[in-house]
Amino acid sequence: MKLPDRAELDAETAETILVNQLTVGSALHLVKCEGGALSAAGLASRASTALIVYAFMARAIVVGEASVWHLFLPMAAEYLVLLLAHPLLVVFVQDAGLRHDAARSLAWIAAISVAAVAWIAWQSLEEGTAWSSQGAHELERFRQWIAGHGMLWAIAAAAASTALSLPGRVVSFHRNGPPFLAVGIGCAMRFVVAFFGCFLLPLLVANPGSAKWAVWALLLFSELGGLAMHWDLQRRLAERGIPV
Repeated sequence: MKLPDRAELDAETAETILVNQLTVGSALHLVKCEGGALSAAGLASRASTALIVYAFMARAIVVGEASVWHLFLPMAAEYLVLLLAHPLLVVFVQDAGLRHDAARSLAWIAAISVAAVAWIAWQSLEEGTAWSSQGAHELERFRQWIAGHGMLWAIAAAAASTALSLPGRVVSFHRNGPPFLAVGIGCAMRFVVAFFGCFLLPLLVANPGSAKWAVWALLLFSELGGLAMHWDLQRRLAERGIPV
């Protein structure tokens, strides 16, 4: 029997184990947080985009001698695009749930801005310079840190990919409801890998060059692994007659 929506799943079906310890209800929620079902073309497109971004990152390691910390900048750029776009979407998409989520995005933007201003103010006091000139100096230093290590193309590709995904995210929001920015499969895997890469690998790998490639490989695995898990879950749900 076809079950049209998670909201209409009875409690017994929702709590049924789909795979390992993951229930049907939780699996359906995870897939919907990633935008719903993927077509074969959509899967190929997202995988190709990820490979392009990571090819630019590999180039930055070889040519620009990018550090481990540089490798997290494309991911940060993706989330920054989402945070900045979210409040703008409210102007074009009238929805109470979206406005509520946009307020949280604005809070994050405000927090990031306050942290940046605090850093500039601290450096201004340390250097004994004017706040405005110190701010310009810090901005240029950050730009050089990115461009000087060849990370600009990887960041641009990641940001562009996220911007192009916005129409699909809006459609998914209308279909599945809030939140607009949710912790889905890929997001969760990224944070786990980021934690592992930042705090464990440098202790396990003595050679900094090897550590960079190890973190690069782990991040790429999180991207492709998230897509593979998405595809597997939607396939298992479809086999049970539960559309996503």
